[in-house]
Amino acid sequence: MTALRFAAPALAALLALAPPSPACSLCGPWAGSRQTLRMHHVAAGAVLHGQLKNPRFDPRTDEGFTDFHVTTVLKDDPARGGRTTLTVPRYLPVIGNTPPDYLFFGTVTNGALDLSFGVPASPAVVAYLKAAAALDDKDPAKKLAFFFQHLDSADPTIAADAFVEFARASDAEILKAAGRFDPAKLRRLIADPNTPAELLGVFAFLLGSCGGPTDVAFLAGMLNPAGRSERTSAAFGGLLAGYILLAPKDGWAFAAAVLGDEKRPYSERLAAVGTVRLFQATRPNECRSEVLRCCAALLPHADLADQAIEDLRRWGWWDLTPDVLAQFGKPSHAAPFVRRCIVRYALSCPKDEAKRFLEAVRKTDPKLVRAVEAERALYDPVPPAKK
Repeated sequence: MTALRFAAPALAALLALAPPSPACSLCGPWAGSRQTLRMHHVAAGAVLHGQLKNPRFDPRTDEGFTDFHVTTVLKDDPARGGRTTLTVPRYLPVIGNTPPDYLFFGTVTNGALDLSFGVPASPAVVAYLKAAAALDDKDPAKKLAFFFQHLDSADPTIAADAFVEFARASDAEILKAAGRFDPAKLRRLIADPNTPAELLGVFAFLLGSCGGPTDVAFLAGMLNPAGRSERTSAAFGGLLAGYILLAPKDGWAFAAAVLGDEKRPYSERLAAVGTVRLFQATRPNECRSEVLRCCAALLPHADLADQAIEDLRRWGWWDLTPDVLAQFGKPSHAAPFVRRCIVRYALSCPKDEAKRFLEAVRKTDPKLVRAVEAERALYDPVPPAKK
């Protein structure tokens, strides 16, 4: 478990920003928008592992250089020319106990090999990357099962990369792979105080997907205000998702109670909104009634009503139309952004009561309706599908 202490710093050193992709909703953008070692491997012309030696500065230009002695070739390009010693165009210190092992992802420009990007990497990372590069993206369950085995790797680079592979997987892919995860390992990771808060919620979600009855009390205890800490509060959404997966009746009741309780921390209620969205995205038919129940719990509360209203509009779920429209005249919901949100919902809704509502508002506040219509034409030209 020790490696998990260093997972976040390892990510910073290891990974670069990548184009957005459908990703685990509980993992956070800091991980889901990062590149993995496999992605670097695919993009590189040459992938080389070896040792750094002789770091130095050119006294005439102050430019840094370091010799790189190649010991393992994972992917090659003719631009290397079979050379086993290459010069890296920057100063990479090798001081004291600093490991000299490095993994470079070289690009080829105009026939020249550029080793400008690399990461510190032990031989274990090389073995891991070789196996990871051979995985087939067409079999996400097998792929995630492989990375699950490495979530608690003693090597922080491997543990960090394995987590980012999960972060880049969709919620649906993770749920489909649930049968290949080990609940005992997840319990250890969740209970380990060294597991960073940003990973805790994901592990709880994974435990919910593969755990059993004994895990219900485990997760419920972490959600209980008396048993929560700052660390577990930050993972509230994932803990709630795991709890719902293991005990749907109690979990959904708890979620609705949290959303409808303004005395609870705003951050927890907002995290619960994210959990509801996760289930709507992955299990819309099975969870429809419970998702609607949670949305209904939010509507009377102006601080988060707009979240539920906009979600219902985007989903094209019009079941709660009378409840949504009933919020418009309330003093508690008089904030302009809430009023605009309700009008936007009504403009998208195909129900007759929405049309009657709009006719009334056009008479009392025509400027508001025109403004929302103009906004919708710019940013939402295609109305949600009727459901």
